[in-house]
Amino acid sequence: MKIMRILLPIAVLVGGVVLSWGIVAAKPEPEKKEHVVEARKVRVVTAHAQPTSLLVETQGTVMPRQMIDLVPQVAGNIVYVSDKFVAGGNFEKGETLLRIDPRDYEAAVTSAEARVAEARQRQLQEQQEAALAKEEWEMLGQGDPSDLVLRKPQLADAEAKLKAAEAALYTARLDLERTEIKAPFNGLLTEKLVDFGQYISPGSRMGIYYSTDVLEVRLPLTSRDLGKFNLVQLQNGKAELTATLTGTFADKSYTWKGRIVRSEGVIDTKSRILYVVAELKGEEVYSMENGLRMTIGQFVVAHIEGRAYESAFQLPRQVLRQGDSVLVVDSENKLRTRKVEVLESNREHVVIASGLEEGDKVCVSQLGIAVDGTLVEAVPADKGSLLSAVDKTGDKS
Repeated sequence: MKIMRILLPIAVLVGGVVLSWGIVAAKPEPEKKEHVVEARKVRVVTAHAQPTSLLVETQGTVMPRQMIDLVPQVAGNIVYVSDKFVAGGNFEKGETLLRIDPRDYEAAVTSAEARVAEARQRQLQEQQEAALAKEEWEMLGQGDPSDLVLRKPQLADAEAKLKAAEAALYTARLDLERTEIKAPFNGLLTEKLVDFGQYISPGSRMGIYYSTDVLEVRLPLTSRDLGKFNLVQLQNGKAELTATLTGTFADKSYTWKGRIVRSEGVIDTKSRILYVVAELKGEEVYSMENGLRMTIGQFVVAHIEGRAYESAFQLPRQVLRQGDSVLVVDSENKLRTRKVEVLESNREHVVIASGLEEGDKVCVSQLGIAVDGTLVEAVPADKGSLLSAVDKTGDKS
């Protein structure tokens, strides 16, 4: 009985194990399915090398080449003011702006002319007396005559006084001429500080005058921008660079063509920026669209032509990934990461010097995390979708 009590539980346990194994063994084996990797669709562009010129985008404000304060050189009351002597008035070189009362200066000229006539008469008299003294000495004198006998000091004094009188006359005439204040160059009056009847003295400010023949735009360039130019030629002023300037006036966009004429030669210690100067003169100050004159103080965006390359890849901006890399679809339709040398990058396109080969299919789709070797199906990207992507990027920015 004791043995039966021990063996019975063991037998039940063994039977349960055998029954469980039988149930598992009798279960049908699940059907094995082959794992299929689906290719992910990506948009691609084909890389083609072509001659490329780098463009630098910057901006600045239009300013005149010459900005001066109008100041008189003589004193007096203003007796004439041009109708155009107002803020915004345009003048041609030599046109009269103001006139100071000339009567005192006319009198000074008359007085100076009289002194010149008197001095000239005195000179003629001394010349005749000197000639007479020389004749008398030759007839009566013995030995060499002294300068005083020949009246040479008196003649020199008369000649010096004549020169002084002529100089005084020249100054008087110059002062009279300065009573009529004329435009020193073609320009624009931006501020009027005096008016008819006002007394002015030499050095007092009458107005602010800007030149209009030559306009300039100071354009800042960063260190990265400078890498797109020939620095030696830029520094010595021999770089023949053109700048396309675009500005908005009355809600319309206009374009002007200018030239980079010099750099300011000093890097700003705070911003680390070097300024170059674009110049416009003659017909260049008129827009290419309808001849609208560029306005002083206008804000413009400038595109400057930089280095030219015989062979480079210009692709949509979307191809560029973090760390100056791109994703290329290889011959097995798998993604591969390529490091590239970027020459230029903006919101529309990127210019690549090396790292790609002619005909490479470069991915433009935004994949988030992309792993080398990912199987893809390449679909050519159309220009419309790329432009739409650029616009969305611009809206976010």
